[in-house]
Amino acid sequence: MNKKTFTQLIEPVALAQFDDLPEKQPQHARVERTDLVLIRYGDAVSVLYGRCLHRGALLADGHVDGHNLICGLHNWDYRIDTGISEYNNSEVLKKFAEVIHEGTVYIDRAEVVAYEELNPPAFDDSQYLGRYVDTHPEAPEPY
Repeated sequence: MNKKTFTQLIEPVALAQFDDLPEKQPQHARVERTDLVLIRYGDAVSVLYGRCLHRGALLADGHVDGHNLICGLHNWDYRIDTGISEYNNSEVLKKFAEVIHEGTVYIDRAEVVAYEELNPPAFDDSQYLGRYVDTHPEAPEPY
């Protein structure tokens, strides 16, 4: 994926000040109805789809181990630079094109809207437990 510049963003959305992002500590953001996770590593930042593909847990509640983002619920892993699971390469979080412009991290709202059209959000904050609904319920699940 080619790096975008700020002027190439159709609808820039500011997510965070780069200097305020702690090193390798997942941070939550939301654009439209899509949860995101931001991870700063060195002079770079990744903006990934912010829900675990296993059960929909917020990945900002997880942690980074080496170069992997680890889900806090069941320890599923995703590389912080690509969103690809090292354990199962077929599990891939969407990586949004980020731009750091004048110290602020941006993504393109248009990219999020296009993503939502193909992947309608399962989470509805207006409903009971809407942000925490289990996307793949299983009877023996104790968590």
